[in-house]
Amino acid sequence: MNIPNNISIKELLTEYSPKMAQELLADSGKAAELDGTQFKLVVDVDGDKYSYQVTNGKEFDVQEADLDSAQARVMISKEDLEKMIATSNLDMLLGIQNDLSRAKYEALSRVKGCMVAELENDDGSKFTIRAVLNETEAPTATFKMKTTDSAALVRKETSPVTLFMGGQMKIEGDMAFAMSTQPLFT
Repeated sequence: MNIPNNISIKELLTEYSPKMAQELLADSGKAAELDGTQFKLVVDVDGDKYSYQVTNGKEFDVQEADLDSAQARVMISKEDLEKMIATSNLDMLLGIQNDLSRAKYEALSRVKGCMVAELENDDGSKFTIRAVLNETEAPTATFKMKTTDSAALVRKETSPVTLFMGGQMKIEGDMAFAMSTQPLFT
């Protein structure tokens, strides 16, 4: 992703990310397969909420507000998001929109729980992203990996199983729940 490393959080979340998602859906032709769906996402940056409601894979409503009944509620600190922007490590946060499809929508609709991604840069600095799926806090699983491995996962250059079996991804918490999230990344 070619995102300017001086973009503001507001611009990233209200302009750049939705525009990128719309373009990717249109270019991939997957918008049509999302006909009849409605996806709700809230990104919470230290209490500042940005909501996305995508209907039929092509109608985007982006607000600086909260939404009820979000399929995904992503929480990240302002400090971590600013570091992710400055170091061009936004793949785990924004990359899933590269592969929006009916299968991903249905997989997301089935998964309930809380995923925590603890991502470590080569310099040892870390980012934490927390995602509550379908308004359900439990069970919880924490996925720990390098930012380079998370980027490879989102870009489909590797799989969650390969990372886990190779020791590049550590999982703590509910393993059954962790396994249920795999379709979101394959």
